[in-house]
Amino acid sequence: MSLVLTIAWTHVRHRARQTLVAIAGVMTGVAFSVMMAAMMEGSQDDFIRTLVDALPHISITDELRQPTRQPADQIYAAAEFHRLTPNVRRPGIKNPMATIASLQGWVPGALTASVQSKAVLRFAGRNLTVAIIGIDPRTEGQVSTLASHMRQGNLNSLYRSSHAILLGDRLAAKIGARVNSNITLASAQGVSMNATVVGTFHSGFRGTDETTGYVLLRTAQILERQTGIINEIRVRTNDPMQARLISERIGEQTGTRRSPGRRRRRTCCRRSRCATC
Repeated sequence: MSLVLTIAWTHVRHRARQTLVAIAGVMTGVAFSVMMAAMMEGSQDDFIRTLVDALPHISITDELRQPTRQPADQIYAAAEFHRLTPNVRRPGIKNPMATIASLQGWVPGALTASVQSKAVLRFAGRNLTVAIIGIDPRTEGQVSTLASHMRQGNLNSLYRSSHAILLGDRLAAKIGARVNSNITLASAQGVSMNATVVGTFHSGFRGTDETTGYVLLRTAQILERQTGIINEIRVRTNDPMQARLISERIGEQTGTRRSPGRRRRRTCCRRSRCATC
């Protein structure tokens, strides 16, 4: 036996208690490190599952990166004009089906069209300003977790009547509405319609549950007076960590702005604020 092994074995044999204490200390430290690593990994997975995956990873909206150029600026590049306002453009994403089809060819994930609107909800003498989101029930479940948050009814319940609506459970409790209750929606464009409550949902976000209602695409388009046009395309990517890069490519292709985080009227990857935008 070599001299080094002899010294080591003599040390272990004559100092057994100290050796056991040292081994126990190393085992405790390693176990604690493994426990903390497992807890952090689980916290990350839970954060992604409950917050990131609860919302679409990317939103494509109808806000352009640059304002509409004047015809004179396009023709006379050497000339400079002052006190001119951009041409008035109709809001919304033009030809949305073609835009969605072109993105489906390369975006690794699911896409769905939606219409964002604001309206005054009237019921039993109460007037509340709510966010109305027009959705397609056939594709909404692939992009968001709304289907799993339903408390009464389901997404297909929106087909039960011509103007059906799904309300957040807190909003329904605040105004005292129940399933089959008839409410009135009035938009800023002067459109007023009667809607039937066909279900309630609970997302876990207090602001959403108290101020949001979901309707069919055509119902939201009627409220906004833009039939056949949508103002948002939401994307759920297969890998949330790639949402920023995908949103940048979408912005280059569609000409819309991009900004991370849950924002309206722009393209975002829902991760963190982008300094570029």
